Amino acid sequence: MRYLCLPLFLFFCLIQFSFAQNGCEPVMTAVLQKLPNVLTKNDFGQLKTIINTLKGTCEKNELGRRLEIISQLLQKQNTSLSIKAYLEGHYDDMLIQRFDAAAARNANGMYRQAPKKYQYFPLNHPVDSLLKLKAAALLQSQSYALNTEETTISYLFADHIDEFLRERNRKPVKTASSTANRYPVKKSIMNGPTIGLSAGIFSPFDSNPIFDQSGIFGISYMGSLNNSIVSELVYKFRVHNNSRPFDMRYKQEIREVNPNSSHFIGLGLGYKAYDNGTLVVLLPKINTGLGFIWTGLSDSYYYTDEWGIERKSTSLRNVKTWQNSIGITSMIRLQGKTFIGVELNYHLIPYNWDDKLVPHVPSDYGSAEFFIRF
Repeated sequence: MRYLCLPLFLFFCLIQFSFAQNGCEPVMTAVLQKLPNVLTKNDFGQLKTIINTLKGTCEKNELGRRLEIISQLLQKQNTSLSIKAYLEGHYDDMLIQRFDAAAARNANGMYRQAPKKYQYFPLNHPVDSLLKLKAAALLQSQSYALNTEETTISYLFADHIDEFLRERNRKPVKTASSTANRYPVKKSIMNGPTIGLSAGIFSPFDSNPIFDQSGIFGISYMGSLNNSIVSELVYKFRVHNNSRPFDMRYKQEIREVNPNSSHFIGLGLGYKAYDNGTLVVLLPKINTGLGFIWTGLSDSYYYTDEWGIERKSTSLRNVKTWQNSIGITSMIRLQGKTFIGVELNYHLIPYNWDDKLVPHVPSDYGSAEFFIRF
């Protein structure tokens, strides 16, 4: 009987060891079902329980360590020990490999072939997306004063891999999944649209009977700089301090007007020819849209509405234009989604497109603008 005890003891130890090894899968499945709701609500009590469960059940679990640091950052707690343990345990390398695999075209197949390799945490899971968003928000928020270590780890969690490696004095690692199979590198720091404010000089190329050099100002709404093709909605106006009066047809007569401003609203597209995360170049960048020269003239007439009330209607009589431009935009990132830059454009504006304008006005112009985007 005594000789049977040792084999039985070893058998039960083997079963216990096997359960411990395979116990991570059901735990991860249960955790991943609850975690999106917990993260959305910032339920730190539930989150602490989940973190302890993952750290206690799953060996070398990266997700539990990442959640711990994110939780501490959001609660403005001391993170030094957690970040030190994360880096010393090489969890950063595990996460970089995970992001590389998630960006591969066959990510789902890669996970199905080796779920244990990814700790039973599916690639491109919504939890990854939520944690990226929270890390990006921490980097951009003015409410959190992150120290150098916290900023560096937040770069990693937000999938700003190049910035993370640069802060760690490490060179970006080019792997097969990050070159051949990976989509264009995501820079979450440039996710989402930006607003731009610009000011500069607008000038005709040759002598002009009406317009001379003038100031140009604008505001624009630009799509995400993560895309190769960047769209933009733009409004610009020029102040004609040095313009000369011109004749226009108005109410069956020729009227001399002195324009004081021109306005333009249009759509633009730019191809992102260069982007290293700090310097972004759009070449070419084209805009097209409608504009008008403000003349100050208007027509008014009176009418009676359906209730018998006399009303007045006023219509502006401006010179309409169709404006086009092509140019180059170069910008430097200061922080987050804040950029400064310069834009050079060639403008083709066929002013005599509107037959109300009597004199012939040349169509070729150039502009140089400085701008800030945020």
